Amino acid sequence: MSKWKQVLTQQAKEYGQKEVAKTLGVSKTVVSQLINGNYPGDMARMQKLVEGAYMNRTVNCPVMGEIPLHQCDRHQKNTVTSNPLKLRLYRACRGGCPHSTQPEIAQFKRIAVRAEYPNDNSPKRYCAEATYNRLERQSQTDGGGLKQLCSLLKGELKALELRYNALLQQTSGSEKNEQ
Repeated sequence: MSKWKQVLTQQAKEYGQKEVAKTLGVSKTVVSQLINGNYPGDMARMQKLVEGAYMNRTVNCPVMGEIPLHQCDRHQKNTVTSNPLKLRLYRACRGGCPHSTQPEIAQFKRIAVRAEYPNDNSPKRYCAEATYNRLERQSQTDGGGLKQLCSLLKGELKALELRYNALLQQTSGSEKNEQ
């Protein structure tokens, strides 16, 4: 028996199949079939779910930063686009994320921020105040309060970190090419 199946079986014994199914985001029947070796579906996906939930396997999400593998899978199934964070996840998962199993949709490109002047081709500015105000409104609208606001800010900072580091990498790459 593979390691992930042993972990799944152990978790089901300790907490029950219903609780394990809830954690993995699957039905209790799926957990039972996996334990008994009768599951007819995608075993690779089930392995990723178990490894993410119980074996601390993570991926680096372009929107959320480092997250457990089972949460990555859950975000890929997202179809809600009225929440700004979920919209970013939806676009990232369908826009070429290396961890996504969703088909890539070419129409999803990064939303451009308006330049200061309409015909200005200079780099777009990041406005921390506007971002904070947007996240604060989102937190109030969702009824999450201060705790959710902190969580949203953390996600925004992670995304900003990824963009900044990518820019640094591009800059250092172009400097090497000039030499």
